[in-house]
Amino acid sequence: MLAFRAAAILAVGAAVATGALMALSNAPVHDRRAMRPTRVHRQVIAAADAGGDAEPVAEVIAPDDVPEAAVWPPALLNPEGRLRLAWDLTLGRPNSHEILFTFDDGPNPGTTDRLLRILDRAGIHAAFFVCGWRMEAEEPLRTRARQILRDTLAAGHIVGNHTVHHRVLPQLTPEQVRYEIDHNADLIEEVIGQRPHLFRPPYGSYSEEVRRNLVRHGNELWLWSIDSRDWATVNNAEGVAERVILNIANHAGGTVLLHDTHPWSVAAVPKILRWIEETNRERVAQGREPYTIVDPARYLEGARARLPMLLAQQGQESGRTGRAPSADSAVPADAAVEPTTGPVAEDPAVAAPVDAAAPPHD
Repeated sequence: MLAFRAAAILAVGAAVATGALMALSNAPVHDRRAMRPTRVHRQVIAAADAGGDAEPVAEVIAPDDVPEAAVWPPALLNPEGRLRLAWDLTLGRPNSHEILFTFDDGPNPGTTDRLLRILDRAGIHAAFFVCGWRMEAEEPLRTRARQILRDTLAAGHIVGNHTVHHRVLPQLTPEQVRYEIDHNADLIEEVIGQRPHLFRPPYGSYSEEVRRNLVRHGNELWLWSIDSRDWATVNNAEGVAERVILNIANHAGGTVLLHDTHPWSVAAVPKILRWIEETNRERVAQGREPYTIVDPARYLEGARARLPMLLAQQGQESGRTGRAPSADSAVPADAAVEPTTGPVAEDPAVAAPVDAAAPPHD
């Protein structure tokens, strides 16, 4: 009798398992690169073994628990293009322990493609602010850079505008500013079929002409709150990682700035991710909130939750001073420091590509 019951239980369990596996095989495949939250509720299907103990045979994610992909582009957080507000928004939600990785100056063969593989293995999405000069350079750089940019989008990352030649925009004429921003947007759209929504000015350097361009095109000004200063830590991946880790810990998360054109910066990323993983194990064991690496769209929505507080704070400041905050008020003294390894030339027509590992320009 016991043998009969055990056989019956196993038969029922096998039928349930077979049905679950068939359901899994027939279910629509969700691209893990799509921008989705990582927290889902899983149902475990088990069958009884010969000893009567439950043995897990499959996991099924209930359809209702699979969230919709984040909408891109989201509504503007900063429609007036105010610089002070952009800096504050990059901090994200207070004490959220949310981290957004951003990479500037690519796409660069040999470094950006290697970084994409690292991020893919870790299941991380980031924002890449690209400079277009590589995408209209001489061959073979032109073709390779364009393919890497397509690979970046296909991997689920966000592509942003960082101008064509990484020039200091306030030093340019209005016509040159428009060329640097608009032509780069044209290049990006030509390659990936999407016009960039995010804009990051080179060096964080800003002007009224830049602000007007952002407002005219409805772009989001996005800066950073954690500066790796990787341009100053040449060939020192450990030093880059240590600076980023220290700032993540001090600020409980934020927007990290790195450059995918530096080999040492790319090498620092696994070190940073390893620290986050190890730290999270300790934090969870202690009952503390772990760090979360979020997709750009999710991070921007988290920053949106911070927006009312920032606007109220700036309203109080303007009330004390008797004037409205200007586009560049209260900007940190070192906010405009972000040297690049890309070409900086007086005339876009004569700008020439330089080696990605060359010393940074001052």
